[in-house]
Amino acid sequence: MSTIYYHIEKQMWYQCEEARGLFFGKSKTIISYVGSSPEQSLPFPVKKDRKLVGPIIGILTGSSKDTTFIGNLKVLKRILLSLQENGALGIVITPYSIWEHSVEGFTFYQPLQKWIKLRTPLPNAVYNRIPYRHMEEDQTFTDVVSFFKMESIPFFNPYFFSKWEVYQILKGNDFVLPFLPKTTLFTEKSNLEEMLVKHQILYLKSSTGHKGIDLYRLKLNQNEIIVESPLVKQSYPTLTSFWKVYRDTFAKNDYLLQEAIQADTFEGKRYDLRLLCHYHENGHSISGIGVRVAGENGVTTHVPNGGSIIPYQTVRARFNEAVLQKLVFEIGKKLVDETGEFIGEFSIDLGRSENGKIFIYEINSKPMVFDEVEIRKKGLENLTKLLIMKATKA
Repeated sequence: MSTIYYHIEKQMWYQCEEARGLFFGKSKTIISYVGSSPEQSLPFPVKKDRKLVGPIIGILTGSSKDTTFIGNLKVLKRILLSLQENGALGIVITPYSIWEHSVEGFTFYQPLQKWIKLRTPLPNAVYNRIPYRHMEEDQTFTDVVSFFKMESIPFFNPYFFSKWEVYQILKGNDFVLPFLPKTTLFTEKSNLEEMLVKHQILYLKSSTGHKGIDLYRLKLNQNEIIVESPLVKQSYPTLTSFWKVYRDTFAKNDYLLQEAIQADTFEGKRYDLRLLCHYHENGHSISGIGVRVAGENGVTTHVPNGGSIIPYQTVRARFNEAVLQKLVFEIGKKLVDETGEFIGEFSIDLGRSENGKIFIYEINSKPMVFDEVEIRKKGLENLTKLLIMKATKA
């Protein structure tokens, strides 16, 4: 380890170890030598490899109106402190804080227990934590991603996944295909009618939805249509009457029609597994497995919408973990191969049918923060290793 110093007012980095300078960041910017630690400067312990220190890890998030940033401060702080503990410098940046040869952002400085603003050379790697889809659709995001690629700075995860695009990619993998529920793009009323007649129960989900938002369950009961969401339950005497009410809703976004699986239950309620997955040197593997049990309405297992948590050990015997690991490996490889992007992490929502068959419901490129302490801890450990690995090998 080595110690470098940052002078907040001068926005300059210094070091007291190498008269010919140490190097920092993607472009190997020189850190000037001074004989003793400069006054009014903050010390940062960092890894040292010959004359290279760091690396610098940029965490890209959204900008706020007060020229700082938005995002989950608790999550960002955990990542920054983990990076610091492992000899890297993490800095939270936005698309507006990046210059030709440097970035300006924020880090949580542990000795002072507060956020500080600082300028660094270009980072060795950038981790995408943009919080909302609409921000990734902005031109500034597109421009900054192009800039990172031009500078050969590793960038992940690339973007929020589209459920439909992911389904189309994964059905091209012979191993994964049998684990996918029958799914089609909802383009017109006839799609819905055909799928309902065939499967009797369907899920309608927005291709860009998350956390159970824009999720509906439809049941065909003779001619009656029963519609359930996390918030409401309604019935319609005919498909036509249902269509009149919901047509405009479904026209606003791409929706998928997915067969509803007769799911395995725990104490009478269906449940899902949530797999947290990270890339390692030989491919993706599981960092942790959580279980979410559906609420009273049974439409979704998301905790904010009435779901609950049980320990994985409760249902572990019902799953073949070798199959789960193989699924994660194949999904990760297929996504990377087809998108051409580096996907460092993702999560999988999957379930088990009454007869024991596994079905994949959803893949998320920006996993939720798990409530389970051990999963959260292991996930952060693997993420930190991955960020530093990509930064030092770039």
